[in-house]
Amino acid sequence: MTKPTNLSTLKVNINKQKKEAFQIIKPDLDSLAKSSVHFDERMGINQKKLLRPKRPGFQFVEEGKLSRQAELQKIKSQFGEAQAKELKVKQAQLAKAKAEVDINPNFIEVAPGVRAPKQKQNEDIPEIEPWDAKILLSATYEDISVEEINMDKITIYVEHPEPYDPPAEPAPPPPQPLKLTKKEQKKLRTQRRLAKEKDRQEMIRQGLLEPPKPKVKMSNLMKVLGSEAVQDPTRLEMEIRTAAAEREQAHVDRNIARKLTPSERREKKERKLFDDPTNTIETIVCVYKIRDLSHPQTRFKVDVNAQENKLTGAVVITDSISVVVVEGGKKSIKRYNKLMLNRIDWPAAVGGDEDTEMEADKPVNSCVLVWQGSVAKPTFHRFTVHNCRSEAAAKKVFVDVSVPHYWDLAVNFSEDSS
Repeated sequence: MTKPTNLSTLKVNINKQKKEAFQIIKPDLDSLAKSSVHFDERMGINQKKLLRPKRPGFQFVEEGKLSRQAELQKIKSQFGEAQAKELKVKQAQLAKAKAEVDINPNFIEVAPGVRAPKQKQNEDIPEIEPWDAKILLSATYEDISVEEINMDKITIYVEHPEPYDPPAEPAPPPPQPLKLTKKEQKKLRTQRRLAKEKDRQEMIRQGLLEPPKPKVKMSNLMKVLGSEAVQDPTRLEMEIRTAAAEREQAHVDRNIARKLTPSERREKKERKLFDDPTNTIETIVCVYKIRDLSHPQTRFKVDVNAQENKLTGAVVITDSISVVVVEGGKKSIKRYNKLMLNRIDWPAAVGGDEDTEMEADKPVNSCVLVWQGSVAKPTFHRFTVHNCRSEAAAKKVFVDVSVPHYWDLAVNFSEDSS
């Protein structure tokens, strides 16, 4: 009886049998060469070169290979070598399972798949471009006619579309310059001047610059000139005095050229006393509460100092209370604060001829800073003084410029709470 053959139904065994049946049989080069009549052993033929080598084909990178390598490196750095090896084995099994399509997937351990990277969704194409939306009356490009075009928007001028910023993260800010102390700044200045002087001396030594003439004076005449001073002392004395006069005149001329004109001197003084109006972003406001501002000398000081410091605001005087509001720059407000809170003697600045008994009943005159803050722009156009008969008329001064809360702050303020 013939031996029964093993018939396998598994795809793995079937593919293996097909592979063995269709193997490429390579020729035996030794037997073919020696059987020929024209074979010469002395030629030293390389038998490996007789067969044409297989040309290498394209080697494409598998999809997801680089992302798997990156994930493997990340796990390796976080959890160590063991976890990375385990993930590498799972990835190899998954790749093998994808390569062998004919194998029954029921007998293969499938590793967890790698999720593909998320792709940014493309923005929807608008029905009409923003620069065309201003001209077309309809919101689409369909059936465009002359009647549907806004002719008022079409002029002889060229209108460029508004530029949009690219969708990218803003660049990091530039590095800030190093802050140096006064001592370090002096040290750097000394080093720069020494280096500059050293370069000048080196250029004089090489003959590129003319050396300066010796500075001869009457005190160092014999030391500099030596024997020449003895030969003709009168002529040398005249030359020395003439050179000294020229140096003094050159010094005076340099000072005159560097001297500021009256307008430049005025601008320099204003820059020192006041803030630059182009760089001031905000305006500082101060509200003062004064019990008695009837003294004419004190009222004159409050008014004139505000105008000299280029402050805007108002002084509202009533029988019971007086409110001063000033607006301006930082330097001007600082000087005005010193005037109102330190320089003026408010208890002594009381006007009017009243009896001493009446004065004893009144509280001591004082000035208090009720509020100080910053606003976007000034409210008043200039500094004015208002004498009001009633509190309603005084409040109307602030209501007219839309700042009634200044008056309310001053009226409701108590010195005990401060």
